[in-house]
Amino acid sequence: MNLNSKFSYICFFMLMSSSLILLFLLKIIFYNITYMLEFEMMFFNSVSFCFIIFIDWMSLTFSLTVILISSLILIYGNEYMGKNCYQFLWLTILFILFMIIMIYSPSILGVILGWDGLGLISYCLVIYYNSTDAFNSGFITAASNRLGDSMLIMSIIWFSFKGMYLFYENLSLGFLYFFMACLTKSAQIPFSAWLPAAMAAPTPISSLVHSSTLVTAGVYMLIRFYNMLINADLNIILLVISILTIIMAGLTSFFENDMKRIIALSTLGQLGFMMMILAVGYTSVAFFHLLIHALFKALLFMCAGAMIHSGMSMQDTRKMGNLKIDFFLKLSLSISSYCLMGLPFTSGFYSKDFLLELSLMSYPGIGIGLMMILSALITVSYSVRLMKLISSSNYWIVWIPSSKYLLVPIFTLTLMNVFGGCILNWLIMNELNLILINTIYKISPLVMIMTGLIWQGLLPINSIMCFFLSNMMFISILTKNMSKSVMLMFFNLKVMDQGWFEMIFMQMKYMFIYKSFFMKSITTYLNYLPLLSLILIMILFI
Repeated sequence: MNLNSKFSYICFFMLMSSSLILLFLLKIIFYNITYMLEFEMMFFNSVSFCFIIFIDWMSLTFSLTVILISSLILIYGNEYMGKNCYQFLWLTILFILFMIIMIYSPSILGVILGWDGLGLISYCLVIYYNSTDAFNSGFITAASNRLGDSMLIMSIIWFSFKGMYLFYENLSLGFLYFFMACLTKSAQIPFSAWLPAAMAAPTPISSLVHSSTLVTAGVYMLIRFYNMLINADLNIILLVISILTIIMAGLTSFFENDMKRIIALSTLGQLGFMMMILAVGYTSVAFFHLLIHALFKALLFMCAGAMIHSGMSMQDTRKMGNLKIDFFLKLSLSISSYCLMGLPFTSGFYSKDFLLELSLMSYPGIGIGLMMILSALITVSYSVRLMKLISSSNYWIVWIPSSKYLLVPIFTLTLMNVFGGCILNWLIMNELNLILINTIYKISPLVMIMTGLIWQGLLPINSIMCFFLSNMMFISILTKNMSKSVMLMFFNLKVMDQGWFEMIFMQMKYMFIYKSFFMKSITTYLNYLPLLSLILIMILFI
């Protein structure tokens, strides 16, 4: 194993800190304790600028999940990227650090520190391979995230009118800007195009981004400040946006052949599920599904990365059949896919079943529940399609056996997926009310899962539908055209600045300042104006 000693110490420190966080979490849950630490950085014009750390069961649970997954991904990424990957590993560590800062901050001043750090480091990681596709994807990712950052800056300006930067103390228009920032960070419609485009990044960072860091930041912040969402009457808007995102992501997955992009679109759909159940009013279920999704999505990307790493960098699912995959890799890929589908006796079933049953008995009515069950059918269908494409094809690829140092973190994360649902259900799902629904509605999720296993090959396909859905309902085309327009504008400004602007303005400066005696006289007079004014005042007083 060619892991540098510094990074081995860092991974050991992260694993030890996760064990300490777990002990502290059990204490906080048992005694129902909350800590809030405030550090005053500056006091200006009766406004106190403070950095605040808020420690409770939710922040500790999420940070524990982030640290555990990140430590495994660091070990995985060192083997995946090769020997000279120090820059990549340091960027990954900074990425984790900014996420931890954002998790523990209830103030917008602390949130923007982690928020901006995530955006900048994600851009550096997307363009890591220095290819044309990577640069284009990086620009789309950075532009979308900077739009959210500008909304966050607008909320800071609005909050400064009252001199309060804590979200739960400030009920104003500033939360609307913060809501828009959360939508861009979690890639909800109409800001969904950057999430599949970010697949140009290396697979280890894709595993980290799509499981527990960048895309989950918006969902986590809306869960934390759900009362603000209700007071601003934005939950209905969030409900509509999330449903559209789920349907769009699920249908687009049927017409995608890149393995990483299919998994990215599944992330988009699961984020829509979290936003939907949050808009309905069940914050604990949304947070529970967020944690479960982090576990199985990290495992799914790590399995895909091991296949790409060992299969001559092949990502097209139409050419990935007949692969001689290791037994542990097959087992891990199956378990992560079953968790994504929500099959019974998997970790994904714990959260997915709660989510579907509560949506059936929610206040918007039975229609929302039926749409969620239909979305679950679509999820199962494209998951089975992915497994079918991987396992059967007319192509044959020379398979290089996977390294054992890739399989060790994968198998560890597989064990976490097997037992994680039960443990998290025991820890955090203790306030759920009794669910009473009819037998037909109770078995409908299972019926949809079984139907999805059959329906995946029966979807009618024509050229118009394929073009419409493969471009994410034209969202990706609009985003690419807008990014091209912005790049063209900057290019024209650069050309004009180096050409016409420089020539015209330099000639005007030379003509009217250096050649004109009148302008030179005025300039000399302006330079001596303070002295002449002082002499005039002295004369008047004398």
